Amino acid sequence: MLMQFLVVILFTMACMPMSEGADITPKQLAELLRRDPSVVVVDVRTPEEYGQGHIAGSRQIDYYSAEFHERLQRLPKDRDVVLYCRSGKRSSDAKSFLVSIGYSRVFNLNGGIIAWKKDRLPIVGQ
Repeated sequence: MLMQFLVVILFTMACMPMSEGADITPKQLAELLRRDPSVVVVDVRTPEEYGQGHIAGSRQIDYYSAEFHERLQRLPKDRDVVLYCRSGKRSSDAKSFLVSIGYSRVFNLNGGIIAWKKDRLPIVGQ
């Protein structure tokens, strides 16, 4: 019985972001989106990259845009925000910026869209 309890606890922990500002795996994000459709997912790749396929419902804010930081600051502070890019570098930088200005519910998709596709999770716009 104790072993079953521990397995349930470990599974639950694996399916949820562990701490504010942490990385989140593709499978954790998919589960989070299933449970909470109010999660804000932001693709920080270029419009061209976004058009080649993105996570359904994601917003696109171009990392290289002159208005990038201004647009990030318009994201809601009272909801979970998950950022992603191609591999995780640009979105990690964006996450660091948001955390530095007071966002606490912000996460980076570990491995970016590459990891999302590798896990055979759905994308739109290919």
